[in-house]
Amino acid sequence: MKDSQINPQEHSEIKVKLLKLYLEKYISILSLAKGINEVDVYDLFCGEGLYENGKEGSPVIILKLIKEIFYRNKINNNTSVKFNCHFNDIELNKIEKLSEYIKNKKIHYNEIGTLEFYNFDYQTLKNSILQNRKISKKKSFIFIDPYGYKEISINDIKGLLSDYNTEVLLFIPTQFLYRFKNDAKCVYDFLHEILTDIEIGQSSSGIDFIHKLRGGFEKKLEKKHYVDSFIISRNINQYFALFFFTSHLYGFEKFLEAKWQIDEEEGRGWNSTFNKPNLFSLNSNRPNTDQFQEKLLCFLEDYRTNIEIHKFTIENRHLTKHTSFILKEFQKENKLEVILIDGTPARKGSFYIGWNEVKTKKIKCKIKLK
Repeated sequence: MKDSQINPQEHSEIKVKLLKLYLEKYISILSLAKGINEVDVYDLFCGEGLYENGKEGSPVIILKLIKEIFYRNKINNNTSVKFNCHFNDIELNKIEKLSEYIKNKKIHYNEIGTLEFYNFDYQTLKNSILQNRKISKKKSFIFIDPYGYKEISINDIKGLLSDYNTEVLLFIPTQFLYRFKNDAKCVYDFLHEILTDIEIGQSSSGIDFIHKLRGGFEKKLEKKHYVDSFIISRNINQYFALFFFTSHLYGFEKFLEAKWQIDEEEGRGWNSTFNKPNLFSLNSNRPNTDQFQEKLLCFLEDYRTNIEIHKFTIENRHLTKHTSFILKEFQKENKLEVILIDGTPARKGSFYIGWNEVKTKKIKCKIKLK
């Protein structure tokens, strides 16, 4: 058994923190969404839920978060969606300990949704989920934190995403993939399903390797889904990564928000070596948007609608607050033209690029550099 499965190291705690930050947004939104009655949440390698040092694992964090949001909505007289939780582990004793802990701590009640425990191997449960996806219209979130590589395939991820109602968060200890890319057969098979020999050989560093994996995932999913990574550095040149998959721009935006909450400067990762919240700190709390600003300058050489600018921002892995800040700076320098759809100038500082303003896909203004 891995030590990290007994006592979570810093990188494991950050992994669970990102999971919690994203799910908090995901569950809050879906719990109030119209037309959604049930949501399935899966943790396919859940463990026993509590480490020997008392730190909580993913299944306990998931249940506590759902319970908190469910009863908050109930107090506010909001209609609550049912959240059905499915926890699986190949080791039966872990499932038994998890079940007992949940029961003793009373962190789940039947009115919240169903609670199911499985003691299946990954392939068996994955096939069952794929079959259910064909007949279900429910929203689903699937967390995959495998014990190895042989269980995982990009074709599995593609199948899970095929209903366009599912989001997947996959943890990969990429340092071992990078280190043993030409040695272990299971590593070789996994990598060559995603990347070519040339792409693998051209990786100049562990971080570059993760970016190539992300690009390989996008290519295999035929650009039909958004893919992002969150890089966790435990020691120098020792990297892990979480990969997030969704077909929805809004889900992608919520994941980006979770990333930027942890890494306020880069929105890319976390580094334990130097006790800093990001990988490339410049000792500043200001988000580093210089490269994004250059892209935005080029993008605004022609008129762009508020909807186009929102999508451009998210697809470039930044937040609309970053874009708003940049646009306001352009306005101060009298370099920006913002025209409402009726042809009149927009109020200064109004760009209409937030989700609430673009979700109806109604164009409100056009923006261009002078």
